[in-house]
Amino acid sequence: MKNKAVIIGTGMMVLFLSSAAYSAQGMYASGILGYATPEDSDMTDSTLPGVTISIEADSGFSFGGALGYDMGNNVRIEGEIAYQSNDLDTATALGVSFPVTGDSSLLTFGVNGYYDFVNQSNFTPFITAGLGLAYVEVDDLNIPGSGLPASSDDDTVFAYQIGVGVGYEINPKVTIDMRYRYQGLSDPDFGTSTVEMASHNLYLGIRVAF
Repeated sequence: MKNKAVIIGTGMMVLFLSSAAYSAQGMYASGILGYATPEDSDMTDSTLPGVTISIEADSGFSFGGALGYDMGNNVRIEGEIAYQSNDLDTATALGVSFPVTGDSSLLTFGVNGYYDFVNQSNFTPFITAGLGLAYVEVDDLNIPGSGLPASSDDDTVFAYQIGVGVGYEINPKVTIDMRYRYQGLSDPDFGTSTVEMASHNLYLGIRVAF
């Protein structure tokens, strides 16, 4: 998981350096850092027909970087790379809850659109939506004391996000913002299991125009 953080961090640096090297009017680079709270995930398994296992994960961290273009008329579009990690906590099946260990991570690649509600103040509310792909990985999933081996798996699925936020213009080149994002995925398959996954994310962001 540390290696993935290095990869996404390097990718963010490349985005910023590329935007500086090939800047044009309307281009910007941005970064986000935030708090990711997953919804409980319902898992079904073809070997356990009729049984749904609900998996609860702890809140974790998320960060990302984007290279975008302000198209005018209050519209922006960007390409984004983001990473999210959460520790697994509890599973519930047939009314019985038991602790689990392990973690889940998402590496997402998406295209986001924004509409800015420009006004006479330095504060600019906005709405956003995006589509892309997510590489989803579950590492070392295990039930402590069960004697069962830990399992790991991964899948690549469709991802989308919708959100709202507000930016504050520090100067004509630099804007900071706070944003909420609902992130959803098409159901990843891990062996014989299919899992529903989504999360509610809060971010602090910065945007630098060139």
